[in-house]
Amino acid sequence: MADDLTSSLISGAIRFTGLGSGTDFDSMVTKLIEVEQTRTKRLEYWRSGWEAKSEAFDSLSSNMLSLKASLDTMNTTDEFLIKNAISSNTTALTAKAGSNAEESTHQVDVLSLATNDMHMGAVIFSSPDDVISGGADGTFVFTAGSRQVSVNVTSTTTLSQFASLINSDADNRNYVRASVVNDGSGYRLQIRGMDLGAGNDFIVDANSTSANLLTNFSQSQFIETQNAANAKLRVDGFPLAPTATAEILKATFTGKTTTDTITTADGTFKFAYGGTLYSVDVAAADTYASLAGKINTAVGSTMATATDVSGNVELTLTGAAGSDKQISIINSPGTTVGELQPAAFTQIQGATDGYFERNSNSISDIISGVTLNLASIGSTTITTSLDPEAVTEKVQTFVEAVNSVLKEIKDQTQVTTVGENVSGSLLTGNYGMQMIQQKLKNILAEKGVGFDYDMDPIVSLGSVGITTDTSQGSPTFGMLIFDPGAFSAALSTDPDAVARLFSADHYPATKEMVNGVAVESSNFNFDSSIKGVTQAGEYSVSYSVDAGGNISAASINGYPASIDGTKIVAQGDGNAARGLSIEVINLTAGSYSGTVQIKSGKTQELIDELKRLTDSTTGTLEVLKDNYQDIMDSIDDKIAYEERRLTLLEKNLRLRFAKLEAVLGTYNNISTQISSQISSLSGK
Repeated sequence: MADDLTSSLISGAIRFTGLGSGTDFDSMVTKLIEVEQTRTKRLEYWRSGWEAKSEAFDSLSSNMLSLKASLDTMNTTDEFLIKNAISSNTTALTAKAGSNAEESTHQVDVLSLATNDMHMGAVIFSSPDDVISGGADGTFVFTAGSRQVSVNVTSTTTLSQFASLINSDADNRNYVRASVVNDGSGYRLQIRGMDLGAGNDFIVDANSTSANLLTNFSQSQFIETQNAANAKLRVDGFPLAPTATAEILKATFTGKTTTDTITTADGTFKFAYGGTLYSVDVAAADTYASLAGKINTAVGSTMATATDVSGNVELTLTGAAGSDKQISIINSPGTTVGELQPAAFTQIQGATDGYFERNSNSISDIISGVTLNLASIGSTTITTSLDPEAVTEKVQTFVEAVNSVLKEIKDQTQVTTVGENVSGSLLTGNYGMQMIQQKLKNILAEKGVGFDYDMDPIVSLGSVGITTDTSQGSPTFGMLIFDPGAFSAALSTDPDAVARLFSADHYPATKEMVNGVAVESSNFNFDSSIKGVTQAGEYSVSYSVDAGGNISAASINGYPASIDGTKIVAQGDGNAARGLSIEVINLTAGSYSGTVQIKSGKTQELIDELKRLTDSTTGTLEVLKDNYQDIMDSIDDKIAYEERRLTLLEKNLRLRFAKLEAVLGTYNNISTQISSQISSLSGK
């Protein structure tokens, strides 16, 4: 019986029926525990408040990341300053304008498209499984542009396997693509060059290919179905009368003369010219002059010259005029003489038919800021212009995305007054929220980083019609207001300045004071900066030049700068300008000073701040959430302690009341017995 009681107490399973004493002790214990649970409920309520704050930070963090995603679509000038390029004949070409495209019209005549080299095998096989090597091993060697490829085959290699070997060869690297084609009469090997443009020819090297493979795959056994050629254009009437030009390649050998030998070992100089492959044997005794003679003999005309120039040798290769007369030096293992590899030669002039020619049908370097996508032969007029509606839409997106964050901060921190009653919101007075709000407001209100009141016509959002609502009681109080009219006026007046305000990406400028007037520096130019190292901002520059015209001392942003000829470079730990390079123009003896601005647009400035605020480790929101989690963990420990205390208290109470129930039951039984005895005595 005692064991059963102990077991019941430990399990907390004791319940009172009241049959022994007539008293409902079970309800009494329940009520006593409920009273004791007041502290636990206070702790749970306290925890729920911290949890609500943490969830509010999660919501704000999500909103801020959404803002960053919106800003990421407009933080470069090309993304922000949208311009249209309209083609009057989209069958011939379409065009895309970048932010630096000028508003203008251009006449473009597409005379031909850039094409790749395509060859179809003349030999017909009855099956793709036919053996192609005549029952012997061999090597198939070809060139594609400046690349030489050697494919080894066995006595059992089939046509389909041969195509696969060509495609998978490490030296091929997708220069050509081989496939087996059934034209109805049988199976042929097709070779397609993968690069467009003149000079990217597929040529079988008959001297290096095994004889047993030349039977089916010599150059004469391929039918050229399309020639590798350049796209040709006439733009704005130029050229009026095209004059073909010849390719000129030049290699300079320092400290050599035309009578010096080229190499210490025999080798080969291989090049393609006009669709034909040439291989020149270079002996260890060959001089630069004799090499030129050998090249000319191989070609059958005077292509090469070797000339002594200022203590060096210049080996010059000059082709005939015309786009189809490209010269391609074949790299190793085609050319085995190290001194004559393609990298040794510089193109002085390209081979053309006298037009604008490119080896691509997407051309971005003829009309500034405009990419031409050629589709077919024809003529068109390209009209480029600013798209003010698209730019305005970008700015409206900017304002709406920023306001979404500002509104959430406002809703979570605002104080509401109704009559004499003043109530706060969940995060009213929260230091973290105040800090975040202030950082965002500072960026939105201040001039752009690296912008200058003297040199920049537009320096702040207020200059383009974006202001902060300062009207107390307004539903948009504290948020941005966009004035489309003011923005339109600024955009039409100086679209580039508007674009820089929003999307400048390390945009450089210089400044000096002349007679009290700020002007672009005439003493030095911006040279370069290192993105990710050099920070946006405005930096002082000073330097001194000695009587010999040499820079004797220099500083950037107050730190001593390194001097490299006419360049000075910012250095020093803690120097925000570190990596900034300045090209000095004025080398007259004296001392000079000025400033360099590295501008960052408002979108990037906000993006950088949002990155810091939402960083998963060090961000303000994450630090606050971690602090709140520590508080909630501490509260959880207190709640757990209270639950253990209440469990023990309930057990003790039930044990006490169980004993009381038993005692009262005993006395009740005694009372009943006495009453019964008294009644029986009275009855007598």
